[in-house]
Amino acid sequence: MSEALRVAGSDTREAMATPTVRAAAFAAGLAAAPGWAAAILAPAAWGEHLAMDERVAPWFAIALITSGVLAAAVAWRRGPETGAPTVPSGTAEPYRIPPGFGALLILILLCVVAGASNDETLVAMLLPLVPALSGWAAGQAARLSTGACVPAVLPAASGVVVAFALAGVAGGLHLARTGTGSGARSAAWWTIAYVAGAAVHLIRARRSLDVDRKRIWARAALAAKQSEPVRHPGRGEPMLVLERVDVSFGPNHVLRDASVTVGAGELVALVGGNGAGKSTLLRVAAGLIAPDAGRILLDGDDVSTLRPEERSAAGLAFVSGARPVFPDLTVIENLRVAAYRSHQTQRSFDRATEAVLALVPTLAHRPRAKAGVLSGGEQRLLAVAQTLYRIPVALLADELTLGLDLDARLAVLDLLRVLADRGVAVVAVDHDLPSLLPRADRAALITEGGVVLYPKPATLLEQRQDLLPATFLAGAGI
Repeated sequence: MSEALRVAGSDTREAMATPTVRAAAFAAGLAAAPGWAAAILAPAAWGEHLAMDERVAPWFAIALITSGVLAAAVAWRRGPETGAPTVPSGTAEPYRIPPGFGALLILILLCVVAGASNDETLVAMLLPLVPALSGWAAGQAARLSTGACVPAVLPAASGVVVAFALAGVAGGLHLARTGTGSGARSAAWWTIAYVAGAAVHLIRARRSLDVDRKRIWARAALAAKQSEPVRHPGRGEPMLVLERVDVSFGPNHVLRDASVTVGAGELVALVGGNGAGKSTLLRVAAGLIAPDAGRILLDGDDVSTLRPEERSAAGLAFVSGARPVFPDLTVIENLRVAAYRSHQTQRSFDRATEAVLALVPTLAHRPRAKAGVLSGGEQRLLAVAQTLYRIPVALLADELTLGLDLDARLAVLDLLRVLADRGVAVVAVDHDLPSLLPRADRAALITEGGVVLYPKPATLLEQRQDLLPATFLAGAGI
């Protein structure tokens, strides 16, 4: 099943895209730096203050590095268990002290003692403890990172953390150079800065771990579902659910407890005044904006933690009226780009393209035309056609008719109606309400951050004349 869980790109890029892995990698690199510095400084310090034979010094350095590596290996093997998220979806994550944090606190305590002490012999005796503590913290960070990845990416995640830990030698050289001669106190304060940075990133990794695990399980559920026989939901069966969504930009709360349910075969018109949050709600559903709270359900599965491309693979399509196609490519090339992941053979692409163009006959007559020379309406139709190769169960249309003439607007809205009649759950935001609402099954009005549902869209304009574009322009004297 691991192959089904992988997204486009290499394993390493996928690992680095995971917040827990990134935070754990930085924590490992910063935590490893004091260990490298101690392995460099300890032999000379012991030779000067404890009369160590200089022939033994290199072996002593190797022993210190080995102790750090062994501590990291033990911490990785005995670290926190991976698996299911410890917090159910939709609930707050309780605060937990991240594993490895204790080792970092001990390191800070040793640095405080070394920095406050004028006894260089004491500092020399404390140095051998540092590599094991640094290695333990780095190993726990590696364990955290592997707990946040799908099976196929686990080796890459471990490799990323190990690479950062090895890169910590640069910080170790900086600390060693600072600590030579009479600079032990200065090196101690620099070490505290490194360790404090490691602690901050370790806390970030711990906090993002449960979120990343939820995403893993959501991807696993979708992968298992895709291997099941194709299901044909009944008309009106909930297909896309936006549940109690909150969104704020700084101090401005755009959406508060907004909830919308769209059934299979329904076209829901999302309406509201300028700046009400219509496009914001669509972008939250598509995964382009992270909400402050709330859940997104697609065909019964929680996709709140999935990335936009993963939601698209699960059947959630998003189309915007802003530059929706590649102007320098032909119509057929634009469709080929859209079908690259889902239809990789020529035969499957031709078969799917025939079905897509049957829904958009306007494009069937101009397959070799550059998209840039198409009319605005034809470009929007092409943008919708691109989404059909993945057979979406839900389609989000954001201002598709903006800037089009009446005939082009009606052609685009008619296509959305046809898709809804074929079982797709469609949510449309559009300024041409007199044309959209008669084609919609329901209307959802966003007002004061919340959502009010209207089961009879045609009556909405009779009750809310302020939603008409002419009303907005009246105050401008146009």
